[in-house]
Amino acid sequence: GLSCAKYLTDAGFRPTVYEARDVLGGKVAAWKDKDGDWYETGLHIFFGAYPNMLKLFEELGIEDRLQWKEHAMTFNMRQETNASANVDGATYSEFNFPEFLPAPLNGIVAILGNNDMLSWDEKIKFAMALLPAIVQGQKYVEECDQYTWTEWCQKQGVPDRVNDEVFIAMSKA
Repeated sequence: GLSCAKYLTDAGFRPTVYEARDVLGGKVAAWKDKDGDWYETGLHIFFGAYPNMLKLFEELGIEDRLQWKEHAMTFNMRQETNASANVDGATYSEFNFPEFLPAPLNGIVAILGNNDMLSWDEKIKFAMALLPAIVQGQKYVEECDQYTWTEWCQKQGVPDRVNDEVFIAMSKA
């Protein structure tokens, strides 16, 4: 909403933004509590590979305020495995994205490096499905725009469990 309003204003319009809550920002809202501590709803997954978001931050003059963190995704698993961590009765597994590699290569390394959630067969099938997107880039992505994510996974032979256990959770993060 706020990004859209910014670009509409840049184009000479006078948009009105309505917020459902008493703080601005929707998914990226932040506010101080009565003790002065900051809380945020968070843009929980923001990759440096989002050129439009980076451009917006630059246009707003706030790109120097980004606090890059080591990129890892932690999942609460349905069952414990040998390599997973058990904390307070919950079983966790991590996908660690190495910062020395650009996207999407860091994602491939993260997927290959996690031995809790995906079997090697699932990893290979998913990697083979991603290969055309990596090689052909935006052209391939646009050709696949006619499919939902789930349809694309099925068409590529990606096991349902990969989508159900990993990517649905990622999309909700």
